[in-house]
Amino acid sequence: MIQVLSFLALAVVVAGYAFWVYSRAELPVRGSRWMATVRASVLVLILALLFDPRLPGTNQPGLSPHWVVLDASLSMSAGPQGRTPWDLAQVRAQQLVDDGWTLVSLGGAADPTGAGPSGSETRLAPVLERAAESGARDVIVLSDLRIEDVPSVRAALESLPLQVEFEAMGDAISNVGVSSFDVPDAPRPGEEVVADVEVHGHGNDSVTVDVFANGAQVGSERVILPAPGLRRTVPVGITVPGEGGRVRYSARVSASTDDFQSDDEAIAYASVGYEEDALVLVSLSPNWEPRFLLPVLEDVTGLPTLGYLRVGPDRFLPLGRALERAAPVDSSVVAQAVRDAELVVVHGLGGSEDPWVTSLAQRPGRTVIIPNDAIAAELVGVSAAAPRSGEWYASGDVPSSPLSGELAGASLLGLPPLSDVIVPDVRSRISAPLELQFRGTGAPEAALHLMDRVDGRRVVMLASGFWRWAMREGDGHDAYRRLWSGVAGWLLEDDDVAPPEPRPTAWVFNRGDAVRFSVPGDTVAYRVVVPEARVDTVLTGGMTVFGEFPPGEYSYRVDDSAGDVVSQGRFDVSAATAELVPPPATFDSVAVMAASAAPGDVGRPLRTFAWPYLLILILLCGEWVFRRRSGLR
Repeated sequence: MIQVLSFLALAVVVAGYAFWVYSRAELPVRGSRWMATVRASVLVLILALLFDPRLPGTNQPGLSPHWVVLDASLSMSAGPQGRTPWDLAQVRAQQLVDDGWTLVSLGGAADPTGAGPSGSETRLAPVLERAAESGARDVIVLSDLRIEDVPSVRAALESLPLQVEFEAMGDAISNVGVSSFDVPDAPRPGEEVVADVEVHGHGNDSVTVDVFANGAQVGSERVILPAPGLRRTVPVGITVPGEGGRVRYSARVSASTDDFQSDDEAIAYASVGYEEDALVLVSLSPNWEPRFLLPVLEDVTGLPTLGYLRVGPDRFLPLGRALERAAPVDSSVVAQAVRDAELVVVHGLGGSEDPWVTSLAQRPGRTVIIPNDAIAAELVGVSAAAPRSGEWYASGDVPSSPLSGELAGASLLGLPPLSDVIVPDVRSRISAPLELQFRGTGAPEAALHLMDRVDGRRVVMLASGFWRWAMREGDGHDAYRRLWSGVAGWLLEDDDVAPPEPRPTAWVFNRGDAVRFSVPGDTVAYRVVVPEARVDTVLTGGMTVFGEFPPGEYSYRVDDSAGDVVSQGRFDVSAATAELVPPPATFDSVAVMAASAAPGDVGRPLRTFAWPYLLILILLCGEWVFRRRSGLR
């Protein structure tokens, strides 16, 4: 009653204000009384939306004003058989449904007769908002109260016109689980690395953490559990497998009592023999350039760096410090490192290389090519004649380019000369951020070429001997660092980079997330086969969403149009859930009607209809038209 009287009093005030404006503040014109009525109607309607009354007789068909919210998330399955929160909630929900209450889902499919809970999260606030907007008046929540959005729920209880009662389901349980799991890449097979395993639990004092690599146990640790609701990160030393490639690791926990198994294992993938998302330099001919280039790129990019020097037809020597240098590897290890690299530098590319070597330079993604001859330059998109020998000096005039900011402060005049410059046939097609002159006086020629392609950016170096700039401290070392800092910055600022091969966008997808595949190019068709999920389809460029897969390990194979295997591997959909990390929340329940109360008809709130907003727009536009026609502004 107080709300009704307040609305009427304020409605009189705002309507009176509208008539006062047109009678006192505006010029007297014809139709001012009608315009004042329109404005008063708009203000009263806005006031009604603020008070948000319920309109009787407007309930949605099939919906009762009494809702029972059934928590169908995975945490409801924790507990002894027959006494889980889900078992108890099923019985209670069915009783309320038989008495006319509307059953609504929370976290998963809300079916009291269903097979079991399946949701991976419990967010109650959106359900309470939907209940209020649908005309519900009373809500009973059947849950174990392990709710993720507790602050939002408390705010909704204070602001929404609902009477809510919480019924906690289930008894106290014991649980241990893995919250997160991370294994670093191992550049050398057989070395020791430290995996980070984050554990949680309650009802136990300690837990055993076992780490497996491709199914074989490689580490174990006994851990004291943190307090309920907290997590503890445990370093576990493991020995990586002796062979290179991508390895599937799993961390499992075990304790004397555990009533919930879905969070007992976590999966992670890591590379052995190389690092993923690294900067990889492949040197195909002896030269001083990698000796100076690799440390500079590591410093300016912040990426982990790997270097390989070819010392035989199928033999590569890892570059780096002597104490960190690994044994020679074959081309398969180099190919894996290049395939998963963030940025690739191919040094000393020649025109007579075998197809495997030239494929390194033609990969999608960010690439720097340092060719030895015109044939190699032609392979990467630069048509030119044979390299010109002699002394080529850097020009002091820096052309406008994406590298101008880095090169503007460099002292280029007087630097040691470069040699073997590859001069393009058509100079106008070259984007040259730095120019060279023969003996310091000839016509300027490009020192490098920036190529912005659909499948990633590429930089082609058109001269040799840049390492001479870096041999001594001073202007040369500064210019060398500035040049490669600008090159790396231009390459890495390109966010839209196609993957080097068709593959999943992640190696481990969370439970409930859609499985996605990323395919390079925009016209080439690939056939993707995931036998465990019965997926066999043809994809073109871009990202394709397959939808949700059940938790488990999956293998995939990608074929090109000729039927050749382009890529293959495996990925996981994790079964883990963090629902049992937080302890059950506590809420102040508001008493609701008896379960046998008649549904009644309290109507929907005014704000849930579209017509009030449409009417306000029509009235405002009408008033504006009449004001303009009558001469008012």
